[in-house]
Amino acid sequence: MHAVNRWFLLPLVFLVGCAGMFQASLQPLEDERERHEVFQALRQKESTIRTLRGLFQASISGSGVPLSHKVLGTVSYIHPDVLDLKTFIRMGVPVMNFHRRGTEYTLFLTGEDKVITGRLDDPQERSPWDHTVLLSLRALDAMLGKVSGVSDEESRVWKNYTHYRIDLAANPSSSTSSQDDFTVRTWVDVQTMDLTSIEYRRSFDDIVVLVECEDYREVKVTNGDAIVSVRLPFLVRATDYRPSGGSITLHFKEFIVNAAS
Repeated sequence: MHAVNRWFLLPLVFLVGCAGMFQASLQPLEDERERHEVFQALRQKESTIRTLRGLFQASISGSGVPLSHKVLGTVSYIHPDVLDLKTFIRMGVPVMNFHRRGTEYTLFLTGEDKVITGRLDDPQERSPWDHTVLLSLRALDAMLGKVSGVSDEESRVWKNYTHYRIDLAANPSSSTSSQDDFTVRTWVDVQTMDLTSIEYRRSFDDIVVLVECEDYREVKVTNGDAIVSVRLPFLVRATDYRPSGGSITLHFKEFIVNAAS
């Protein structure tokens, strides 16, 4: 092998070795108190946020998506499961209004003058927008620290010097195959307890949907008579790796948390 080729391969060998070392450094978390603290950190954010309003810019892409460019939007959330999403294009022209209460939702497509109702636990898609809405919901749940089905009794927790990894195999709730029947792998930063990503997997190496949270900032929250800080990600990206594809990236401009109604 020529010397030039050998030098070219060195960086690749180094990167492969680092990736192996990173995975090998994960160890089962045996400390029950530390394990409890990880789950408590996830639950605390969700319980602290009673209401939330935000402004965002969304970049939407994927086959079958009616719009493949940037839109503006607002989000309104009331604990535990009431959510409103509204999107606009330039000049404030409305594109989509989405309302969820529990598992039931209403989707109003302004441009088509069409109203679609359904349930989130129904795997049948009714419009090209449904796929984008479900990706948005995964992104927003991650932002709030909500990881469906995660419990410290049923999950396996691993740790290395930078992250906790929480693995939970989903339990199919019925004989009907659901798009939520994944193995859910959640990564949490060891130092900040920030949720950094959620992987929805069909198998060990088959990531179906990936949600990533970045650019964490402290937001002031009114909690009873006290004012506390909660860390929220201002950049959330959800990517679907199935054949239908698609991704949505939410760049939040501001959050208002627990404001008086």
